[in-house]
Amino acid sequence: MRNEGVTFGLAVMITALASAQDLSQPGSLQASRRDVTVVRASGSGFLATVHYPATGTAIGSPVDSSNGPYPIVAFGHGFLSSVTLYQSTAAHLATWGFIVILPQTQGSLIPSHSALAADMISSLDWLAAQGADAASPWAGAVSSGRRGAAGHSMGGGCAVLAAQQDPRIHALVPMAAADTNPSSVAAAASVRCATRLIVGSQDTIVPPSTDVPMYANVPGPAQFVSITGGSHCGFIDSAIPFCDSGSITRAQQLATVRREITEFLLLYLKGDGSQWNAVWGAPPADAGIVQQSRQTPDLNGNGRVDGEDLGILLAAWGQAGRGDLDGNGTVDGADLGLFLAAWRP
Repeated sequence: MRNEGVTFGLAVMITALASAQDLSQPGSLQASRRDVTVVRASGSGFLATVHYPATGTAIGSPVDSSNGPYPIVAFGHGFLSSVTLYQSTAAHLATWGFIVILPQTQGSLIPSHSALAADMISSLDWLAAQGADAASPWAGAVSSGRRGAAGHSMGGGCAVLAAQQDPRIHALVPMAAADTNPSSVAAAASVRCATRLIVGSQDTIVPPSTDVPMYANVPGPAQFVSITGGSHCGFIDSAIPFCDSGSITRAQQLATVRREITEFLLLYLKGDGSQWNAVWGAPPADAGIVQQSRQTPDLNGNGRVDGEDLGILLAAWGQAGRGDLDGNGTVDGADLGLFLAAWRP
């Protein structure tokens, strides 16, 4: 396997210009997809769809391992919703250097939320194993230590359950997350990784008020992003029965979703510090969102406050931005004091 420290540096170089680009638009890589059979630890298997950086755009094109390895993200689908409804978002993330895997399980009228969360974790484990297998098409393309979880509606709630159960997940981006069974609201209290909850302000299926207590419960660095005029079904690529609608178009909402997810994952899974102000700063007036934020000394969002975070803080000493915990515009002794008081390796 490649040295992940060297690879991390290369990933930062690849994304160095991202902050100057429109993150709602595709990145520099090509995206392809393929269906795979994921094998659980128990030996049973299930189908999943993987969107990944590739050497071409045709379905099943070879993996582009030359620009990897890539962080991996498990994505949970909504109730009775095919994973194809999230194709544009997953493919977009692949162009920015992420591998996104969507389990095709629990699509019945009576799904098990716990099982979908477990399959999301199994999907990440399967990808990690594939990346370490020299005979696999994914060999050398998977950054197994950089894991994220995302999802929509039921799948958003299941992403919270997965992050609660697996501390290896370092970034969580649920969209219009439903309160699942077991409760994703309650599970959020044990989620220490960096979390960005995204909702539509006019969602009539999972109202934004559902996610407010999730945001309140997350002890790690957390954000609550409301897309102005967004709806529940504006998170998917096409309408399904009983869909709602908002005052912005589906295309407008999906563009906002792509931007908000991409900048967050670039920061917390690729370590692209140039995204700090985009993620934690006040949104521009024309961003189309209202954002609440609760920063913590866990500067890399991995659920710990340790030497890695201290290195980030010291690297920004005397500057604004990453590490400015008290928000006074400069990383200084006061921020160091707050950091040390929260030390949690």
